[in-house]
Amino acid sequence: MIKNSLVAVGMFVLILGLAGCGVKTEEPALVLEKMTRAMSQVEQLEFTGDFQLTGKSNLALLQGLNDLAVAGSGKINLTDIKNLRYLLNVTISGMGSDGKTEIGAELRSFPDLNYFRLTRIAVPLGLPFSLSADNKWYKIKSNNTDEGNILGATPLPTQDQAMQLRQLLAQSKLFNIVQKFPDETVAGVRAYHWQIAFDQEALRQFIESWVNIVGIHDQINPANLSVMLSDYNYEVWIDKRGYRIVKADVKGWYDSADQQRLDFLVKVNLSGFNTRQDISRPANDTEEFDLRQLLGLPSSNLS
Repeated sequence: MIKNSLVAVGMFVLILGLAGCGVKTEEPALVLEKMTRAMSQVEQLEFTGDFQLTGKSNLALLQGLNDLAVAGSGKINLTDIKNLRYLLNVTISGMGSDGKTEIGAELRSFPDLNYFRLTRIAVPLGLPFSLSADNKWYKIKSNNTDEGNILGATPLPTQDQAMQLRQLLAQSKLFNIVQKFPDETVAGVRAYHWQIAFDQEALRQFIESWVNIVGIHDQINPANLSVMLSDYNYEVWIDKRGYRIVKADVKGWYDSADQQRLDFLVKVNLSGFNTRQDISRPANDTEEFDLRQLLGLPSSNLS
């Protein structure tokens, strides 16, 4: 009798212990610190996402399209920043005065060259150029080389700078909790679901430190950028075990070249943090990028 009672008490204590583990909670500030630390250590990942723009686009080839929508997926390998490579599949669509335009493309980026191909084209008839989705691969000299920087982007940081940036992110305390939602399961993992906001002063200092590390003082105004980013709405889903962001929604805005404010919504899912992301060069023959040839225009100055 006594033995049975002891067994019953032991089982009861065990059940209480397991239940306690199930409802264990953590301080939000600690979770956010663990999140920034975990994200600072990410070296590879896969992503899927959607981007929706309210208003008229001013992007090249998409200028004047209303309510631009972008759906994409890809993967990136950051293990060695000098050998940075990523893959992106994207479909862009929007409505213009002549009808709907839709363009699909695949991009593979390597330290020396970018490769891309058009996978889908649907444009209104009567435009002064033509596009062909023949899946032909084109190559462009990569934007982190010293010469022929067609894309005009900032060169990649060095390996030492990348390490400093990781340490900066790991030590930062950028976010505050705005609202907590019930936990959810995202891609098979339990996740905290929170609305968060940037601490504007902490963000300004973070951007200043970032700019100092990579040396782009003439390209970014930390005060203006921190004000803009602090005005966005952020919802995040944080893996309760690994503390990585597995899903995020961002509602924001930006001012176009003609000073029109455009609203946007970004939804992204992240995964594959522990999976090696192999990104290979196209097996098919590639051609040098020629914008006139791609658009079917004569060999004269583009206007």
